[in-house]
Amino acid sequence: MNRLATYFTYGLALAAFTVSVAKALPSQSVERAEIFATCSGRLSALATRQRAMNDPSAPEIERLSDQFSMLLDATLPDAIQQGVEATQSDRWRNSGWSEMANLLADVDYSVDQRRVDRARSVLETRLATCRALLL
Repeated sequence: MNRLATYFTYGLALAAFTVSVAKALPSQSVERAEIFATCSGRLSALATRQRAMNDPSAPEIERLSDQFSMLLDATLPDAIQQGVEATQSDRWRNSGWSEMANLLADVDYSVDQRRVDRARSVLETRLATCRALLL
């Protein structure tokens, strides 16, 4: 796909996204960029675990993570104009990754069932929050 077609596709995706969740998203580019980066990291961590476990849903989770990365790329220039450091998106993404990795570790390795249940509940809530932004 040539560059113009790619930008057009991104523009259409962003427009559809904006219409579907306009009420759910903050109005500031900085806050949107943070949400997109965090969700990208969360889903990337989940996809990594799923690939390691040979889970057939890993490609779908990777696709969702890529969509959040695309949305981040679209909003980050405006956030940078508003004073966000260019590297801040990496920190947000890493924070989302770490959050999910810790929850997944609790689900997989904790011997305390209350901790497992809490981690599973938080994990599901975080994923539902991200999915609701795209779907």
